[in-house]
Amino acid sequence: MKTLLVQPPPPPDYVGFRRTAVPEPLALECIAAVVRPAHEVRILDMRFDCRLQEVLAEYQPDVVGVTCLTTEVYSAQALLKDVKALRPQTFTVAGGLHASLLPEDFRLPYVDALVIGEGEVTFPVLLDALARAGASRDDLAQVPGLVWRRDGEEWVTNKDRALMPSLDVLPMPARDLTAAWAKDYFFLFDQPHSIMATSRGCPFRCNFCSVWKFYHKKCRYMSAERVVAEIEQIPTRTVSFVDDNFLANVPRAFKIAELIKSRGIKKEFGMQARTDTISKHPDLLETWRALGLETVLIGFESASQEKLDAVSKGATVEQNELAMDILNRLHVHMWGAFIVDPNFTTEDFHQLKRYREEKGIIYPQFTILTPLPGTDLYRDRYHELVTHDYRLFDALHAVLPTRLPREEFYKEFASLYRPDNPGLIYDWISSGRITMERARKARKILMELGNYENFLRGERAVGTSAAPH
Repeated sequence: MKTLLVQPPPPPDYVGFRRTAVPEPLALECIAAVVRPAHEVRILDMRFDCRLQEVLAEYQPDVVGVTCLTTEVYSAQALLKDVKALRPQTFTVAGGLHASLLPEDFRLPYVDALVIGEGEVTFPVLLDALARAGASRDDLAQVPGLVWRRDGEEWVTNKDRALMPSLDVLPMPARDLTAAWAKDYFFLFDQPHSIMATSRGCPFRCNFCSVWKFYHKKCRYMSAERVVAEIEQIPTRTVSFVDDNFLANVPRAFKIAELIKSRGIKKEFGMQARTDTISKHPDLLETWRALGLETVLIGFESASQEKLDAVSKGATVEQNELAMDILNRLHVHMWGAFIVDPNFTTEDFHQLKRYREEKGIIYPQFTILTPLPGTDLYRDRYHELVTHDYRLFDALHAVLPTRLPREEFYKEFASLYRPDNPGLIYDWISSGRITMERARKARKILMELGNYENFLRGERAVGTSAAPH
């Protein structure tokens, strides 16, 4: 089967974290890798190449698959609708986090099937079923993990597919299929840049996160040997691990570091990690810093224990601050994430801003508490939503009522990104914590995010309404 996997175009440019990161479409690269031993496959990244009609005419795929996050749902729906209009005979498939947690959003006349959960097993089995000579649509009933349309009308939900028992069986992601855009992928200041996923799932139960639900409350880890084998194949100098907590399995993290050192691998690394792990294992951070660790995305979430408990974070303010001290001492760049509650007062905003500057967090990430579909928070606060337009579920717009008038709220929110002390960033330069080049890039990003009109522009374009989309 000739298969085209598509990363949908971004939603309208209201403002978003595309200013700070546009990573490679790793999920599609992983699916392509398991598909292509038996089927022909291509990837189209429509964030950079919007020639869908031309590619369909030239390649003539039998199957088109798309994955998306919540903010990309409408782009993905429009894409699949276009595919059906241009090639009615093409079988269309949606998958990924949103489609798995809210499949009803893709039960549409121009969608033929949904892959629920991990696609690396389900999608190749689906292609095999479609490719068999004389196969009928009813053969799809034998594919676990699939939701599909029988006779173009009735939607059928097959039995669930169990999670893969081992991540080591996965082939290397098919990065060669996205080589045309490799130079465009970036994270903060690193470009070109690659990402890796070395585990799946999370042992914590944050109520604003859907990852642990998607992976059935289970955690699985690639072996250290498999992780390092992939690192060796990545051509870029900078690599970021996108696991929710790369250091969660401490012995494994030490073993990966040992193998990197023994094999003489020279790269710069970024990772996501929790403050409780960092605060308990400073020696682990020292080990990774010596190997080239440059940046850690770390969820501090709040300066208040009460607010940490409210989102079921499972960490303490003391752990947060000890982790800050460790990273500052090691000169590791903190991409420090904080959650802004729509119920914030002016004083709440000012306290958070002071806290960020006092703790020396050069690269802050402030996100508005957002009940993302599939989370406990979405279930509990659905009735409070002021909009159901997924384009505003980017954690940079308030989809819940705000205590402050909305324009004032966005002014205070944007001001979090602008240091009160304009000389602060130059203090960081003189102390050696950040280079002049990175300081300039950081200032550009922070000033753009610090313009409240950007946030208002998105809300005005979409509007708010209590009615479901």
